[in-house]
Amino acid sequence: MQIRLQTLEHQQRALSALTRVFDGVDFDPSTPSEANVGFDPADTRIAQNISEIQSGLVDGLEAIPRPWRGSIDDGVLGIDAKMETGTGKTLVYTQLMYELNRLYGFTKFIVMVPSTPIKEGTRSFMQSEYAGKYFADAYGGRLNLQLDVLDPQKRAKGRKMFPSAIANFVHGSRLSRGRISALLMTDGMLLSKATMAADYDQTVLGTASVPYEALRQTRPIVIMDEPHRFRRENKAYQAILEEIQPSAIFRFGATFPRLDKSGKTDYNNLVFNLGAVEAFNEQLVKGVAIQYPVDTSEETTRLKLTSMSARKPKQATFQNLDTGKPLTFDLGESLSIADGAFAGITIESIGKTEHPAIKSGVTLSNGQVLAAGDTLAARVYSDTYQSLMMQQALENHFEVEWENFRRATRVKTLTLFFIDSIESYRGDGTSGHLRLRFEELLAAKLQTEIETRQSDPSPVAQEYVAYLKASLAEVPATNGGYFAADNSSTDEAIKAEVDDILRNKESLLSFNERDGSPNTRRFLFSKWTLREGWDNPNVFQIVKLRSSGSEISKLQEVGRGLRLPVDAKGTRLAGEQFYLTYLIDYTESSFANSLISEINADAAVGSATIKHLLPKVAAELGVDETALFIELLTKGFVDSDKNLEPGRENDLFEAYPAFNKTGLKPDKIRPDGRPRRVGIRADRYSELKELWETINAKYYLRLDNLSSQEVDTCVDVVLRADIYRKLTGRVTQDVMVQDADAGLNLRSETKRIFDATETMPYGEWLRLAYEQTFLPIDRIHAGLVRLNAKSALQADFFNRATLGEFVAHFAEWMQKEFVERFSYSRIEGVVNGTALTDADGTPLESIVQGNIGVHRDDNVKVPEKFLYDTFVYDSPKERDNIRDSKLDEVVVYGKIPRRSIKVPLYFGGTTSPDFMYVLKRDDGKLSLNFVVETKDVEKYSDMRESEQLRMRAAETFFNSMKSENFDVTFKPQVKREDIAEMIKRILEV
Repeated sequence: MQIRLQTLEHQQRALSALTRVFDGVDFDPSTPSEANVGFDPADTRIAQNISEIQSGLVDGLEAIPRPWRGSIDDGVLGIDAKMETGTGKTLVYTQLMYELNRLYGFTKFIVMVPSTPIKEGTRSFMQSEYAGKYFADAYGGRLNLQLDVLDPQKRAKGRKMFPSAIANFVHGSRLSRGRISALLMTDGMLLSKATMAADYDQTVLGTASVPYEALRQTRPIVIMDEPHRFRRENKAYQAILEEIQPSAIFRFGATFPRLDKSGKTDYNNLVFNLGAVEAFNEQLVKGVAIQYPVDTSEETTRLKLTSMSARKPKQATFQNLDTGKPLTFDLGESLSIADGAFAGITIESIGKTEHPAIKSGVTLSNGQVLAAGDTLAARVYSDTYQSLMMQQALENHFEVEWENFRRATRVKTLTLFFIDSIESYRGDGTSGHLRLRFEELLAAKLQTEIETRQSDPSPVAQEYVAYLKASLAEVPATNGGYFAADNSSTDEAIKAEVDDILRNKESLLSFNERDGSPNTRRFLFSKWTLREGWDNPNVFQIVKLRSSGSEISKLQEVGRGLRLPVDAKGTRLAGEQFYLTYLIDYTESSFANSLISEINADAAVGSATIKHLLPKVAAELGVDETALFIELLTKGFVDSDKNLEPGRENDLFEAYPAFNKTGLKPDKIRPDGRPRRVGIRADRYSELKELWETINAKYYLRLDNLSSQEVDTCVDVVLRADIYRKLTGRVTQDVMVQDADAGLNLRSETKRIFDATETMPYGEWLRLAYEQTFLPIDRIHAGLVRLNAKSALQADFFNRATLGEFVAHFAEWMQKEFVERFSYSRIEGVVNGTALTDADGTPLESIVQGNIGVHRDDNVKVPEKFLYDTFVYDSPKERDNIRDSKLDEVVVYGKIPRRSIKVPLYFGGTTSPDFMYVLKRDDGKLSLNFVVETKDVEKYSDMRESEQLRMRAAETFFNSMKSENFDVTFKPQVKREDIAEMIKRILEV
């Protein structure tokens, strides 16, 4: 299988914001061809562009919160993009190189990462076949990214030759049409004096014999991944500024560092903000379900690190939290002095650590790093507790694996274990005591699963049993590990494991090897080595068999499994609520609340008061504003001034979701360890079965063919729509003026307007017009000839602005002309598993709540005719529909699972209905099926024209079923329409 990348809306918004920074900027093409085109970082147009983006004045881009709009002048243009883990920032910054080249001619980029795993993950993505295909399709093969990777240099005898990766990078020329040069390196390589500051026997660019000097001459743009690992005061960041002297630094990350003096987050011209709240709420990443086994059968010793001395004699002092007594340990001393359960754990080092977030701490012999204030619990170090966690992990894994295996297109399920040491997994060879114990538990679980499933005669169950039996036949093949020490291993089996985990993402996602045999590897083990820079979309569970010790970001801890999954065909699955199970030890029972607090804090601009929301929420709930306030005050959610009580925010949002306008939705983090599920009532489904199976059938969208005459008419209409455009630039002058009221201020004025139009070859213009409209090139050419015969075309007619107008007017013509010229035809075939059923058509027992609605009201009686056993909804209007559908004419009704029914649109994209009903007429006969799509507008005419066309297309889609003698009616519902009245009107027709 091969992963198939898709164009995702949030990623395109990020690219739009990042590239717009240079819109209208004057570039200097006189720089050497091996260097980037020049520009002035102090150009007022850049500042103006950033201000417009941050203020929300650019269509499609949301404003940046005011507290985050700062900039830092360190002599280099800095641009930041905040993107939560799992939302595709590697793809975005890779595509940014293509876009900056396409739009402005930049050719030299240095991608800076903070660790080897991140470097390997980035290299793997940029050099993958699936990424290559995606970019080749996007840019028609016209642009070619040449990636060089700076790896540690091997010492060679004889002449000291320049590092080939740097030499290849700097020699790339703008004269090589379509070439983009990228150099990937870690901060460690950047600071390597032996590699970067050495004077080599070979020169590049004529005179440069030192890598720093050669890179400086290329005027590169630096793309920085994981900016929290590149603090401004760090040597790596300073080396970038002083030694590389880039034209600009683009930083991409979910986490940004803090400024030491002010404590504020170090944002530098932040132009795009996709934070944790947005990522979770918009289902761009998985939700998280937290689990921790609790064993209260006996007491446990808890030790808190209170102080340490890095000078001789090196000592660490812990406090026994149960007795209050201090315990001091020397370097090399065992913690078993405090409790026998700590046997084998010693103080390995005190002071400087290798942990990215802890500058000074205590490193234990098992590799854990502790900062002052961290707590250890003795019982977590017992093998029995470890076994308990592994057993729970296997229970979780096979529950999800069976669910994913029986999908219409199967999804490989992976579990990632973080463990204490390499020895426990590898041992002296390839199997340590932890691996052997895991495989013992796994074999027993596989046998149980086989016995459970083999009595099921369905084809999918029998195929799953075969997969389980293949796993049982070769249990060691089901799991693999990656540890830092593996990079120097000569063991071929270990090398194969590392390649699978670190570099061969597609293999891990596949159910079969290349030779067709079963690929059963789905349990991965690591020692926090994979904490950053690695992820796999199909990790559905992360298990921390030992505490990570330090208080690193909770989002970083779960980040390896947040990405949305892909199926066995490589297609990314979106629009469905997936969950990552995070299994931790009981000493971290507060993890869920900490994670929620961290995510909500990431919103940064949440208000501490409900004053402005109280009237709106009261109106939504249909209650008196004063009565609602008194209720909140009585429950302790707010104080008398309507300010939120500290620590009660999550309780408020759980009880009154309408107040959670900027925070995390209540179903995204599950502290109880299980994703909330909603039961499907089997008897109710049986009454919906025919409707559900009919609308789940495959349908082919058919467009009427255009005759040659109609194609020519289309081209003529588009070309005569005054599509000629010029690009205009302006020179803006900002003058400091003294304002009597506001003090010193800036006054802007436009000094000069100039023509910024750039023409392109006629053949390229025609080709691009064809690729974006599929109108035949010869007919577009003939139309241009006809237009030119009437009135000569402008000399600069063939430019990108005119091309954009041509495509836009064609889209408008298509929408209007084809509104009655499309149809849907059913494709005969078996309907496989759906959102509500197994592959054999049997209704599921339950469905994840998030796929039905984010809000849940357990205080309302569930209507008898409702498909589900729980009252769940997404909006107040949906709540009203569920409540008010208690009519005699209604046989059964239910919410359609989110995006499970996608109606294809003739002008691109899809639309998804929200409700389905089976109705009966007065004579009691079932006579009508009713499908509803709720719209958030007051009346139909308030919809945008494109939205109205969507509704007309959906109506045509459902009407096509009537030709198959299936009676179904589709209607959009606006806010002011009552569902009961809609049902009665339909039945009267």
